[in-house]
Amino acid sequence: MKIALVNNQFQLGGAETVVGQLRRGLVAAGHAVELHVAHGKDYPPDVHPLYPGLLSRLHHSRFNRMMEKVAPRFEWTDAAFRRLAKSDADIIHLHNFHGDYATIASLAHVASHKKLVWTFHALWGVTGGCDHPRACGRYLEKCGDCPQVGLWAVGDVDHTAAQLEEKLTLLANKPVHVVAPSEWLAEIVRKSKIGSHWDVRRIANGVDPAAFQPRLRDAGGVATVMIVNRNFSDEQKGFGMALTALRLIHASDLKVILVGQNSAWAAAQMPSHFEVLDAGFVEGRAKIAELYALADIFLFASPAENFPCVILEAMASGCCVVATPSGGVVEQIDHGRSGLLAGEISGESLAVQLQNALASGELRAALGQEAAREVIRFFPEKRMIDEYIELYRVVIGEN
Repeated sequence: MKIALVNNQFQLGGAETVVGQLRRGLVAAGHAVELHVAHGKDYPPDVHPLYPGLLSRLHHSRFNRMMEKVAPRFEWTDAAFRRLAKSDADIIHLHNFHGDYATIASLAHVASHKKLVWTFHALWGVTGGCDHPRACGRYLEKCGDCPQVGLWAVGDVDHTAAQLEEKLTLLANKPVHVVAPSEWLAEIVRKSKIGSHWDVRRIANGVDPAAFQPRLRDAGGVATVMIVNRNFSDEQKGFGMALTALRLIHASDLKVILVGQNSAWAAAQMPSHFEVLDAGFVEGRAKIAELYALADIFLFASPAENFPCVILEAMASGCCVVATPSGGVVEQIDHGRSGLLAGEISGESLAVQLQNALASGELRAALGQEAAREVIRFFPEKRMIDEYIELYRVVIGEN
C-alpha cells in the first residue's frame, strides 16, 4: 500500500509523535509512505512541505509581508492539499487539520476522490471550530455566540455557526473513516451531527516500551516531579492547574523538571525553594527518555484532553503518573493501581493526589511498576501500527 500522511506540523506535540511512529512502522512493514506537512520552515529531505521550503524560510524572515503578497501561504498550502486528490496514494491519512492550511471545501474534495482516514487528536472536525467543547454542547445543534472566541482554534472572530453549517453541508455525507485514540472521543464523534454517519473506530495511541525503560527508583530522598507541556504559556494546556497544585503541597524541597515551549516562563513561577531544571523543548525520544528516567512523578494537568502520548511515555518509564481526569486520560490510568487521578479537574484536587504520591516512595514505586506493565499489555506501539494497517486494508477493500 501507499499511504500519504498529512499533518500541520512535523515535530511539536502528540499528533506529531503518532505521525512519526506510523511513518517508521509503516515503512518497516514494507509500505510506501509520504509525509506532507503544512507549517514550519525546515524539514528533513524526505518530507513533502505543502509550502515549499525556500518560500517557508523567506516567509519566516523579514520578507514575510512581501512573501504574503507574492506567494500567500494559505492559498499555496490549500492548493497543494487539494492536489492530493489526484495523487497515487491508496490512502490519505489526515491528522491535525484546523482549516488553517486548507479549506473545508478542499478537505471535502479530497474525501470525495480518495480513501480518507482521519485521526482525531481533538474535536475540531465535528464542532464549529473549537478543539475541545468542554461543557459546551452547542456543536450538537447550532454553534454561535461561542465562549471560546479569542482562543485557539476558534480565533478572534466568531465564525462557529457558519463553520458548523459548512461542515454539515460539505463533510457529513462523505465516506470519512475516523480514528479516535480514546473511546471517550469516539463516542463524541458518533453522537455529533457531523460525524454520526462516519465510520468511527478506536485505535489507542501506543508507545514503544523499549524506548522508555523503567528504572529502579529510590523510595527516599528528594522527589523529582516532571511536567511536559506543548506550550506552558497557553492557558488551555493546563499549566495553571499544575502550578496551583505545586504551590499547595507541603514540601520543604522538591525537584521539578519542565519540558516544552516557554518552559523558562514557567520556571520563573515555581516556588523559590524548589530546584528547577528547565529543559526547554526537547526533540527526539532518546533525550526525553533520559528526562523521564530522572523523574519519580509525572504531573499532568489539562482541562480537556484526548489520549496523551506523554502519559504513555511516562508510564512506560515507570513514573508515578498524577493527572487530572480529562477525557481519555481515565482510559490510560487505573486510579490507585497504575497511577493517581484527581477527583476533579482542578489544581486543588490535583494537589491532593500529588501530596499522596509525595508522601510514600513505596506507593510511587508500586504505581510506576504497574504502569510500565500496563503499557506493555495494552498500549504497545506495534499494536497501534498493526491496527492502522488492518484499517487501511479494510478501507481499500483488501479485507
